[in-house]
Amino acid sequence: MRGASPPHDARVTLARELYAARRRRSRLFPADLFGEPTWDILLDLYVAGRESRRVPTTSACIGAHVPPTTALRWLRILEARGFVERESDGKDGRRTFVRLTVRGNAAMDDFLDAMLVNIGNGANAPSLGI
Repeated sequence: MRGASPPHDARVTLARELYAARRRRSRLFPADLFGEPTWDILLDLYVAGRESRRVPTTSACIGAHVPPTTALRWLRILEARGFVERESDGKDGRRTFVRLTVRGNAAMDDFLDAMLVNIGNGANAPSLGI
């Protein structure tokens, strides 16, 4: 996105709120009406990365709120498309961590920046093409 970027904290706050809103939504509507485990994974990894927290693959799966096999399939797709990467624990050979790549972080920054600009401009804001 071109122009001045919103503050880093605003992006993280928005990402956290988007994730929390999805949890609130699932309390009001049947969960099977909405299915975006990939978005949950991206939001979770974005916030964790900005907070310098490492996310074990199993935690990323839990955060997606779908069966582990479904979450793992989406993690593999995100990895194949260059949005996430895995790293070995180094201390425990059974555990891997997952994080956003530079490309994944840039895409999330651009998406969140566009949302923040649109929110800041009110309901009559012109579309930013996202």
